Amino acid sequence: MYARSTPVPLAVVAAFVLAGCGGGAGSQAGHEPVPVRSTDVVTQEELGRVATASTLYEALHALRPGWFRRNPTTLRPQTEGDVVVYVDQSRLGGPEALRTLQVNAAVAIRHYSASEAEARFGPGHLHGAIQVVTSR
Repeated sequence: MYARSTPVPLAVVAAFVLAGCGGGAGSQAGHEPVPVRSTDVVTQEELGRVATASTLYEALHALRPGWFRRNPTTLRPQTEGDVVVYVDQSRLGGPEALRTLQVNAAVAIRHYSASEAEARFGPGHLHGAIQVVTSR
């Protein structure tokens, strides 16, 4: 299995793409740069594109359904729990807690793998974590 590299800050990626150094389609002369979409971050702009969603639960299921998939790691998967949700630095609960948050409440949303979540928030994150950032 391959190790996941350290995430690159979105500002660095955006500057790279806007400078025309991204190399992909759209970075050629006379064309608008193609925005890079992170699989671990949902921006406020992306949330705005999900017009039918009223809660963050609905929006994230439309934009990043993989964040909610459970990959059993033991013989008793029912005892493992779910992805853990944080609002800023406070633990909110499981994925159902996202139903209590409106789409316009978030500035950005970040998904952490199990190992990243354990390093950032401590033990108890077998299925990772979702952090909703409400202010900068």
